Amino acid sequence: MSNEVAFANWWAKEMKGQACPPVPRQLSELSMTAQMAMRATKPELYTALFAGGKDAARLPADVSVRLSSGQLQPGDAGALRAAGYEQQAQQCERVGQMQQDQRMADQALSSRENYQEAMARSAQWQQMGLLERMGHQPLTPEQIAANRRRYGVTGQ
Repeated sequence: MSNEVAFANWWAKEMKGQACPPVPRQLSELSMTAQMAMRATKPELYTALFAGGKDAARLPADVSVRLSSGQLQPGDAGALRAAGYEQQAQQCERVGQMQQDQRMADQALSSRENYQEAMARSAQWQQMGLLERMGHQPLTPEQIAANRRRYGVTGQ
């Protein structure tokens, strides 16, 4: 489908009741409302119409290389959006969100495991008798010396 047909179909669906303008060659030919609607509902059309245009910012070289090789990173979204590559910018944002969600899930799992281990140790400690507890926590040489001074024990 050509950009002209895609634009006409998009306009009829999203901008009901407004006369359809010619296919824009520059971003400034669309109202801000139309720009935002196109970015949200049809990012691939936005990219096809405006990516790399005269009004768009040039991509940094590293972002351009990653775009060409299909290895975009979440941090590339801003540069891509400024250059008119809305679809790729949204893709970067989705990847970044998925990575953040995964980090949060991993952290929650780790916290849950730490909590369960602590609770198991606490339950085990509660079930021990006094002598068992003493055996699990041997006194340090400093504690022994302090106790000897406290109770007046001399010698070996």
